Amino acid sequence: MLLYTENRYEGVTIDAASLPASTEKFKEDITELMVKFSHKQLLWANIPIEKSDFVPVLTQLGFEFHHCDERNLMLVKQLTPGAYIPTTKNYIVGVGAVVMHQGKLLVIKDRFNAGYKLPGGHIDKGESIKEALKREVLEETGVQIDFESIVNLGHFKNGQFGESNLYIVCTAKALSTAINIADSIEISEAKWMELEAFLQDEEVNNYNKSVVKAAYGNKELKLTEQQVKLRVSSGEVFY
Repeated sequence: MLLYTENRYEGVTIDAASLPASTEKFKEDITELMVKFSHKQLLWANIPIEKSDFVPVLTQLGFEFHHCDERNLMLVKQLTPGAYIPTTKNYIVGVGAVVMHQGKLLVIKDRFNAGYKLPGGHIDKGESIKEALKREVLEETGVQIDFESIVNLGHFKNGQFGESNLYIVCTAKALSTAINIADSIEISEAKWMELEAFLQDEEVNNYNKSVVKAAYGNKELKLTEQQVKLRVSSGEVFY
């Protein structure tokens, strides 16, 4: 029997842990659930990759893809025609760090692009901005940091794999200086570089140059974390 919970969108979400073993049983159970909750707005089904053979069953019953991660696909069906479906899309959020120490800038080179750039990477599921920044800088350079402020937001609507890409550039304080690359599969070099050499390097892209100039040319243009009472416990607010 499929277990479920009701959600705030006047819908019902199926508990993935209650999915049956066979596609035949699943089709029978989901059809019964659609009848039972025909008065509701939406029916949601989160299908883990181990049960991916259930996906065609759902699409044949009128379910559509809603969002996914590496191992799960969420599908949704309008039980009431025209029911509101909350918007979500796959997108990429990344962080980059401007870290200075004794007049030198912490930089990396990866194995896929020319030129030096700021250390950083994607925010993993469940991570805060600060946590992702610390992890990425440590993995790519071995340098431990403390988050200071947000200095730039870049949005690229046709980013990696054609997805929308939001890039958050932060300043951070170096707590150590020794270089020790842990992510050697991606990173080919990490070092402390003279700031002017970085800004004059023709292989450094203009975006990286511009955010570094902004970080150190306009000291007032910084967003710092604020303690604000939020409805969600995992939120971060900067202004």
